[in-house]
Amino acid sequence: MFESVIVDQNPHWDGTLYQEGVPRSLLGKVKEYLDLPHIIALVGVRRSGKSTLARQTINLLMRDRGVPPRNILFLSLEQPRFSRYRNDVSYLERAYEDYLKLAAPRETVYCFLDEVHFFTEWQLFVKAKYEQKHIKLIVTGSNSHLLSSEFITLLSGRALPVEVYPFAFAEFADARGVQLPDTVAVTKERNRLRGLLDEYLRHGGFPEICDIESPVIKQEILVMYARNILYQDIAPRFAVKKAVDLENLFFYLASNIASLYSYNKLAGLTGLNDKTVKEYLGYFSDAYLLFTLDSFAFSVKEQIKSPKKVYAIDTGMAGAVGFSFSENLGHLLENQVYLELKRRGHELYYYRTGNGLEVDFAGFSGGKITHLTQVAHQVGDEKTRHREVRSLVRALEETGLDQGVVVTHEEEGELTVDGKHIILTPAYRYLLGDDA
Repeated sequence: MFESVIVDQNPHWDGTLYQEGVPRSLLGKVKEYLDLPHIIALVGVRRSGKSTLARQTINLLMRDRGVPPRNILFLSLEQPRFSRYRNDVSYLERAYEDYLKLAAPRETVYCFLDEVHFFTEWQLFVKAKYEQKHIKLIVTGSNSHLLSSEFITLLSGRALPVEVYPFAFAEFADARGVQLPDTVAVTKERNRLRGLLDEYLRHGGFPEICDIESPVIKQEILVMYARNILYQDIAPRFAVKKAVDLENLFFYLASNIASLYSYNKLAGLTGLNDKTVKEYLGYFSDAYLLFTLDSFAFSVKEQIKSPKKVYAIDTGMAGAVGFSFSENLGHLLENQVYLELKRRGHELYYYRTGNGLEVDFAGFSGGKITHLTQVAHQVGDEKTRHREVRSLVRALEETGLDQGVVVTHEEEGELTVDGKHIILTPAYRYLLGDDA
């Protein structure tokens, strides 16, 4: 029944490796998880490179581990051949049976299910297969539903999530032909990296965008990405009746990244009620379009009451759909630092001092704040430097920390203020993880 689509989607069966493109840094984590019995869930915004990461994993299995090509099944469930059956998970079982007849695999099968959530009851198939021996499941999806309580409960902690973002700055530099094996290379390429950073801030890190020269075409594609997610994913899934309201709210928030908001304020600006605004923000988060950052407080009630900050999955997309006619490089840089800290796995808040000063990011672990990071695009003039450093020093005093970081566009150095050590680090180094 599905023989032709299975053969068409698995050209590696003749032993040919896929073209890999830019090696994703997450491949190392996936490689570690391959040795565990757990299901690997690659989740992230559409077009972030989940399918490419899956194919890089297939190459790794064949090239480095000697897995027979026909022991690896890749199925893209968005393919039209499957769409008519998406409400009946038994057809997913039928496709797998067709694979077994075609390939006759021996020992462990590596089963990749791309955009698995297109089958409404996919969890049942995955759970049944997981309980069988000699099968390793790798699934991808474009919403955080794969990490939801329903999924986790059904699989009882048997899934390991890998969140896939658009290119990090190191991957972006690689895509533009800059190889950075060590700190010496970073220093040698510093002038080029500064130029690439400006491009990265303005156009973001979606893999497809990196290969396009025209800024106009980049913008058109990024707007198309956003509208496809809003109208084809979010609106149908959550039965949103007025999708234009969804778009207007998203475009407004994308125009104001790294800014504070409250549900009441957004409701007043958009004409929606508080409940609808809150629901829509949840939809954006579920689709990995936008993220919300809470103010740090030990009291959950205080966190809920405080204004929140909003960040986009990609600064290029935010700029493409935003209403602003002048770019704010400071906000774009703050957004990219937020994403980098997310990639590093930090639990994050913004911090407000007792006298109302603000620090952009506070990392939290083990019941306490572990690090503070301020972002300031330019700190060249004494007034700006004093403002940014004063906030950080006050926060360090309140949290008992001795050292904080200020991420700048270009400035580099160290300061000691009121007994606190302040490191100024240029953004290109920070985003490369070369700021230690």
